[in-house]
Amino acid sequence: MHMCKIPTIGALTVGLLGGWLALPAGAALAQSAATPAVPLGPNPSECEIQAALFGAAGPGCPPIVMKRPPPPPPAPAPASPPAPVAVPALPGPPPDPPVAALKAGLRAAFRIGFDFNSARIRPESRAVLDRIGAVMTAPEAATARFRIVGHTDAVGGDTANRALSQRRADAVADYLAERHGVRRDRLDTAGMGAREPLLPKTPKAAENRRVEIVNLGG
Repeated sequence: MHMCKIPTIGALTVGLLGGWLALPAGAALAQSAATPAVPLGPNPSECEIQAALFGAAGPGCPPIVMKRPPPPPPAPAPASPPAPVAVPALPGPPPDPPVAALKAGLRAAFRIGFDFNSARIRPESRAVLDRIGAVMTAPEAATARFRIVGHTDAVGGDTANRALSQRRADAVADYLAERHGVRRDRLDTAGMGAREPLLPKTPKAAENRRVEIVNLGG
């Protein structure tokens, strides 16, 4: 499969429906939520995946502009913000940033199907994961780390949903590691259950079932 060269940019997120594959936990998870996920179609190309996860598609790809949802409103500023800390500049010109250090927190959503109440990835969804794996293992992205986060709809209890979403996130990480050689130490996983619906007004909608993949940088 022809792989487009990714320009010098870096961190990403992806998302899963049905599971939607979309890509966080803790402070890093909250930080990535500031950039809403871009829902992609059921059969995205490698160029579209590059644009969604890295901010731009590489040479050889048609011009692609990913229209992202508006970010959530910023949190109110603290009453007494801390004073800025002066950091002396290093001598000489600044070094070029690594590929995975730029565009951190970009998120996209992929429709990845699982068997009912299961973490088994359906055969028709493996082609999308194969393209994601090709993008992740391109030389330009070789140092990037990713967090894979599972999400469910609001059907069922919180404990069961969180366990299921964790198993689905682990299944995606295992697939990318075993089929595409993405080092497992580059992949972090978490399960959120139904706590962060993609469609808050319809928490039981199928679109809320997804797995998010977040590029944490290099």
